[in-house]
Amino acid sequence: MEFNKNKIDFNEISLNIKRRYYKFIGIGSGRIVYDLENGYVVKVANNNKGIAQNKTEYKISLSDNTNLFAKILDVSENFKYLVMEKAIKIKDIFYVWKYFNVKNNRELYQVKNLQNISSKYGLLLVDLGRPVNWGLLNERPVIIDYGYTNEVRRRYYMHPLLRLLRK
Repeated sequence: MEFNKNKIDFNEISLNIKRRYYKFIGIGSGRIVYDLENGYVVKVANNNKGIAQNKTEYKISLSDNTNLFAKILDVSENFKYLVMEKAIKIKDIFYVWKYFNVKNNRELYQVKNLQNISSKYGLLLVDLGRPVNWGLLNERPVIIDYGYTNEVRRRYYMHPLLRLLRK
């Protein structure tokens, strides 16, 4: 499947998922990821958490210019489907440490660019210390999972009583 920028046929993607045409990459609490085998992946929301994460990633991608994030090509109108650049999964956070010239996560959390995006977008710094949230694009680490922000966490992952206490 070839893409014209912002002319993605999400009905075709949905049908191809049902037909099991795409390789399964991974699953989280709110989304399933498939390889579109054209340099992109599709993140499919399977509940309200996933919709919120897709919406969040799309908003961040639209406003960010740091090149720290995998870029998003497009999102469906209802945010069920999100098409993102495919990065090679990393298994060891060492690749990220090496790129930022740090020796451990404590030092990684002190990197100004990461502190800035954490503050600007409500990202949890500790999430940036997990290799599962990073991938390699052109041999450079990029954040591939950035939909779990403080707001998404508070709204969809916290117990309702804890949410009340945090207001």
